[in-house]
Amino acid sequence: MLSRKKLAVVVIATSALLGSSAPAFADTLDGSGATFAQPLIDACKVDFSKDTGHTINYTGGGSGTGRTNFSNNKGDFAGSDTAYTSAEPAGIVYAPIYAAPIAVMYNLPTVKDAIYLSPSTIAQIFSGYITNWDDKLIAADNERTVKTPIFKTVKKTVKDKNGKNVTKTVPALDKKGKPIISSYSEKVVNIDLPKLPITVWYRTDSSGTSGNFTAFLQGANAGANERVWPKASNNTFSNATPNNISTFFNFQGGSGSAAVAAGVAGKEGAIGYGELSFATDNKLSVAFVQNAAGEFTKPDAAGTSAFLGGGTINANGTVTVDYKKAITGAYSLGTTSYALAYSSDKDATKQKLVADWFTYVLDKCPGKYPEKGFAQITGPLYDKAKSQIAKIK
Repeated sequence: MLSRKKLAVVVIATSALLGSSAPAFADTLDGSGATFAQPLIDACKVDFSKDTGHTINYTGGGSGTGRTNFSNNKGDFAGSDTAYTSAEPAGIVYAPIYAAPIAVMYNLPTVKDAIYLSPSTIAQIFSGYITNWDDKLIAADNERTVKTPIFKTVKKTVKDKNGKNVTKTVPALDKKGKPIISSYSEKVVNIDLPKLPITVWYRTDSSGTSGNFTAFLQGANAGANERVWPKASNNTFSNATPNNISTFFNFQGGSGSAAVAAGVAGKEGAIGYGELSFATDNKLSVAFVQNAAGEFTKPDAAGTSAFLGGGTINANGTVTVDYKKAITGAYSLGTTSYALAYSSDKDATKQKLVADWFTYVLDKCPGKYPEKGFAQITGPLYDKAKSQIAKIK
């Protein structure tokens, strides 16, 4: 039997051992910005807290809000789908730690098969030229032979929120970190679209999602006639449209991707754009989009990785893409989003925690939650993300 003195020593030693896995302190990071990243952040911040003891608060609000808050020193980090175009803060670090597809989501309950859309057709829907689902241009996209890549997948075991092992399906990657196309599906489609007015839902707030979506509409249709999409991209959707959509009765606006997805879900015949996760959460169908190689690809992590792999990585960590470049397997509405931090002149403890959080998201989160649609960043872009995070001192 242990004496009282020996028992006390055992208890103290055991307590010290148990406490050694916990951080010396528990801190909180506050961030805001892109709703693009929010589905992954909301899922993964719980795991980060469980693994490290620290708390992540992220309020979203849109890329514009995130950049404004970051410039005004509100919060410890921010999220933005696009870089600053002016008044960029000194010492900013862009860390490309998120990548996912922007989905073209729609509400057509009588159409059981997924629809196919070319960049020209998408542009003319979102500029107000095409106003009905039985339009001949939509019909032409859905009465043709379509070629679709099929990506190889592998099973990956990860721990769920309760610490139990679960098996999830993720894209298989080659040695260079590129998704592997195992085969192609080629079939003749003949989809009947209903005689139904189109209601277009769009973002009213300053949004990187809108910026990237309108960049696709302009870039993928470059060289087309003025009717398609002649104006440059803009984070405010209505500022990029060829027509004054405020005069169009069939356009409806919402602040944030959640509001757009809910609007589409609430109106038969509606269409909108936003992160894939919001479409999935609202049980909305998503379109296959034609890429510059002539293939029709669905919004998923593999197609996003293929598309971004053909982009140019800039010195500041941002990525420039070419919508006219023929990339096999590419989902041309795939995009990178950035976590924003400062390189120095901030609290050292918080800065280290910001770097740890960015690294955690980059390395662990997409693979743990493939259902959110985010791509695991690999290859040269991964190396760039790591070197950007290393600048956070």
